[in-house]
Amino acid sequence: MAQSSSGRYKSLTNLITQTLMLAIVSSVVAGLLTYVVSIGLDYSGAKSNVTVKNNELQILFIVYVIVFVFGMILFTFLNSNKTSDWEVFNAGEELNTRAPIPAPKSNLSGQEARWAAEEEEALNKDNLEDVLAALDQQGDSVGDEPENNVGGELSESAQEAKKSIVSFLNQALEFVKKSRPSLDSFNKFGINLYVAGACDTIGSNRELKVEEVSQIMVDSLSILGTKADQAKKFVDSFQDYLSNPRYLNIIESGREDILAHVNGAPGAGQRLEKALDRWNTKAISSQSVDDPSGGTIAVMFTDMVGSTAMTQNHGDVAAQQVVRTHDRIVRAALTTYHGKEIKHTGDGIMASFANTANSVSAAIYIQRKTRESNDNNPQMPLGIKIGINAGEPIVENNDLFGTTVQLSARIVDKAGNYEIFVSEVVKGICAGKKYQFKNRGGSDMKGFDEPVMLYEVLWQS
Repeated sequence: MAQSSSGRYKSLTNLITQTLMLAIVSSVVAGLLTYVVSIGLDYSGAKSNVTVKNNELQILFIVYVIVFVFGMILFTFLNSNKTSDWEVFNAGEELNTRAPIPAPKSNLSGQEARWAAEEEEALNKDNLEDVLAALDQQGDSVGDEPENNVGGELSESAQEAKKSIVSFLNQALEFVKKSRPSLDSFNKFGINLYVAGACDTIGSNRELKVEEVSQIMVDSLSILGTKADQAKKFVDSFQDYLSNPRYLNIIESGREDILAHVNGAPGAGQRLEKALDRWNTKAISSQSVDDPSGGTIAVMFTDMVGSTAMTQNHGDVAAQQVVRTHDRIVRAALTTYHGKEIKHTGDGIMASFANTANSVSAAIYIQRKTRESNDNNPQMPLGIKIGINAGEPIVENNDLFGTTVQLSARIVDKAGNYEIFVSEVVKGICAGKKYQFKNRGGSDMKGFDEPVMLYEVLWQS
């Protein structure tokens, strides 16, 4: 296993210290034996020989060097049963040249710096042959009680879910190892996110307890070579990772691919390679509201339908899970279609797009992903309605204000569950593109003198 920078530094320090100690000991031994030889020459009468007498210093020096070298070899041999720090030091990390160069920490915000530190901390390089061997062993003992159990013994359903994850990982990594025989820390972190998304989805699909899903995540990450304490920390931070747009694509890939695997789609496990390609090369190009391109911004509001009734009927914990599903889907759409989250409204998200067509594509993505989520988790369905307007809002303190925003908020109120309503401006900008619109007529809006024409985006075809 390769070493991190701190590990390499420690190994180098140990190497230098051991070398100095061996040199000192060998010097002392060589000096003592040279002194003994010098005394022997005096008492043996060898100095009566003119050649010996004239070359005494050279003879003693040769004796010293021979003993010193022999001592170094002997002490090194006696120490050879220990791990070679020279080998450890030279087992340096061979970084994948496709991995992005991390931004300097001094240029990151507090939250971004924490994310960067977590990425950097995560995860030494592992040889995929070792990982696959661990997967084979894990597949033979899935029913055994985990060594680092965080949530009690797994139920029968949870054990079956874990078997599916192990099978999925085995197939995915077997394919990936052909092009990536080793994993650097960046790609290791990406695979952990991918696996966590798969575990979270199959947990929801099988209606597992939160503790069981966490245990399956920890066990799965441990198979990949993540230390137990790091795996637990990763799982505890997973909900925070869902709010980071940099991570959403690969998490969503894991969700989609495990469902395809469970449903028997051929080659589902082979999709990890493409997910890693996107993880390494796709730049996050979300537009900043402080510098909108061209002045025109599309403003989107999402709103969860029936959130109050959900809380009353199923409790706060279940309702919060639905909120997390909403946030995950919406943020994945923003990442995919270059949107910018402005703020969370409690029951939804306000977002902006520098490209109006992207806002419509993102809305369609949201509704289709919501339908997929509900198909896989019908007992806790998520309902979303979406409203979009475009214009030139006022930008202030990383927020948006003005009639463009107000109208967008009014439009989402007019939409029904699973509907996307847009203004006439949005429909006009998107004219001639692939979208289908249905005229829903004029609607009276609070704060607007004239009825506002609304159009529904048809997304279910």
